[in-house]
Amino acid sequence: MRPEHIHIISLDVPFPADYGGAIDIFYRIKALHELGVNITLHVFEYGRSKQKDLDKYARVIYYPRKRSFIQQLSHRPYIVQSRKCQKLLENLLKDNDPILFEGIHTTWYLEDPRIRQRLTVVRMHNLEHEYYKGLKKNASWLKKWFFRIEAAKLKNYQKNLANCSYVLAIKESDADELRKYNPHTIVLPASLPELSGSYGSVGRYALFHGNLSVPENQRAAFWIIDTLDSLLDQHFELVIAGKDPGKKLKALCEKKGVRLVANPSDSQMDRLVREAQIHVLYTPIPSGVKLKLLACLHSPGHILLNSKMLGNKAFREFCVVADEPKEYKMHFLGLKNTMLTEDEYLKRKDFLDRNFNNKQNCERILELIWHA
Repeated sequence: MRPEHIHIISLDVPFPADYGGAIDIFYRIKALHELGVNITLHVFEYGRSKQKDLDKYARVIYYPRKRSFIQQLSHRPYIVQSRKCQKLLENLLKDNDPILFEGIHTTWYLEDPRIRQRLTVVRMHNLEHEYYKGLKKNASWLKKWFFRIEAAKLKNYQKNLANCSYVLAIKESDADELRKYNPHTIVLPASLPELSGSYGSVGRYALFHGNLSVPENQRAAFWIIDTLDSLLDQHFELVIAGKDPGKKLKALCEKKGVRLVANPSDSQMDRLVREAQIHVLYTPIPSGVKLKLLACLHSPGHILLNSKMLGNKAFREFCVVADEPKEYKMHFLGLKNTMLTEDEYLKRKDFLDRNFNNKQNCERILELIWHA
C-alpha cells in the first residue's frame, strides 16, 4: 500500500526556492503533500532561517549544522560530517517509516544499522565529487586544498550508497556511475515550479541569467561577454540578469555596453526569459541538471550552451552545443538571423510535459516504496 507518512531530510532550508537544490527539494515536498503524503521534514538550518511557508506542507524540525574546523578533520566529507546530529537520529527512530535523504550531504545515519533496516531513498542532485573537483580550478590556494580533499572524501564515501534501498539520480550519466555502488538506481528528473510558456514574438537580444553572486555564474558571465563582445551592437544586445552582481561584473558590463539587470523581480525575470531570442548559457563546472536550462526550454528562444551546461543528453535535440569560443561565435551569428519555429517549440514543450511532471515523478517514488 502507498506510504501514509515519510521522513525527508533536507540538506538546507528549501524555501525560498531560489537556487537549484532548493527548487528540486521544495517542489518535490509540495507534490508529495498534494498527493496526500504526510511528511516530517528534517531541515539543517545554517543561515537561511526558519520558514513558516514550509509548515503548509510538512511537520518541520530544524537542526543546526556544525560548521567548525574540527568537522573537516573527519575521514567523512565535511558536507556529511557537519550534518551529524544525534537529535535527528532520535527523531527518525520514533517510527519505522520510509526516509528520503535529499543529497548525499544528509546520509551520515545510513551507517547506523537501525536505519539500514528501514526503507531508505537517497536523492543525488550531483556527483558531488565531480562538482568539488570543478570548484577547485579557480579557487584560492586554501580553498583549492579544501576542495581537493573534499572531492577525494566524497568519491570514497559514495560506497555508503550501497546501504540504502534506492538511489535517485538526476540524469542518466550520473545513474551509470551510481549503479556501481547501488544497482537499485533510477533516474528521477528535477522537480520544478510550474513554468508557463507559449509560442510568441521575441526581442532582439541574447540573455544570460542566474544568481550573479555565485562564483560559477560570475565566471560564466565573464566568459560570455568576452566571447560575444565583437558580435553585439545596438540592434542586438546582450542582457545579463540576476541576483547581486559584483563590482567587477558591473564595471565590465558598463565598459562593453552590456545591459545588466540587477536583482530583477520575478515578473521581470519571467519576461526576460520568455522574450529572449537567444539564451546564451555556459558553465565551467559540470553538475546535475541546470534548472535555468529547463526554464529556457519553456520559452520560444534558441538555446546556445556548452556541453558541461547540457547535462542531460536528452536536451541535445533542443539546443545548440559549442565549447570553443570560435564555435560559440559562429553559432551565435546563425541564431541571430533565425527564429525558432512553432513546430520546434511544441516538440520541446511536449518533451518537458512528459518528463518534468512533479506529481507523476513523485508517484514513481511512492511506487518504489510501495513495492519494496
